[in-house]
Amino acid sequence: MGRNKGRAKAKRQRREKALDAQNHLSSVMSDVSMPMIARRNAAKHLVRTSRRNRLPLPITQRHWICRGCTAILIPGVSARVRIRDGQRITTCLDCGRIRRLGGGPKYHRRSSDD
Repeated sequence: MGRNKGRAKAKRQRREKALDAQNHLSSVMSDVSMPMIARRNAAKHLVRTSRRNRLPLPITQRHWICRGCTAILIPGVSARVRIRDGQRITTCLDCGRIRRLGGGPKYHRRSSDD
C-alpha cells in the first residue's frame, strides 16, 4: 500500500471516529434523564471535538450551544429566549452572549417606532 493511500485511510478513520463521537455526545446532551453536569461536559466536548477535527456542529445541537462559553443553552435554566418581530433572541445566562436568529437583515426588520 502506498504512502498516500495509508494517509487517506487514516484520515477517513479519524473522521469516522470523530463523527461517532459527535453523535454520542449530542445524544448525551439531548438526553434529559442525564445529570446536568454530564450534559454540560458533553456540550463542551462536542464543540472541542468538532473544532479539532474541522467538522461542523450537528444541526440539531447547533442553536443550543453558546458560542461564547460553550455552555448548553436550556431555555429558562441557562438561557433566556425572546421572540421579537419574528426573530428569536437567545441570551446565555452564563456569559451574557446574545444570539439573534431569523428576521432577516436589519433593514428588513420593523422599525421600533411602528
